[in-house]
Amino acid sequence: MKWMALAALTASLLGQGRLRPPPGLPCTRDGLTSFTGVVTAYRRGSAELRLTVKTDDGTAEKFTWRWKKGEDAERWMLFAGERFTSARWREIEKAPGVLKPGARVTVWVCQGGAQPVLDWQAPRQ
Repeated sequence: MKWMALAALTASLLGQGRLRPPPGLPCTRDGLTSFTGVVTAYRRGSAELRLTVKTDDGTAEKFTWRWKKGEDAERWMLFAGERFTSARWREIEKAPGVLKPGARVTVWVCQGGAQPVLDWQAPRQ
């Protein structure tokens, strides 16, 4: 019985290795990197978003997105793998431009310069 529990635990831990990328990314898996963790710095303006992520691997990664005024920044965002809508801002921000503490994100980065894609997760309670 103990070996079954150990086998289940091992399988569970091994399954946490590589994330499945969301559909619709502009690159193949071999040209893709992801960074997952807690957002430690955040600034959102009308044509720019900057954030720093303390990754689950213990690194600090900085990202910047820029777009034209009037353009929809949400097109580079997901929420729990689904399309990000304007209603989702209240789930990650406590006020416009002010992120809730503990907000988590996976940043999907394609080689070749395509705009990275943010996949937000609700802050842990």
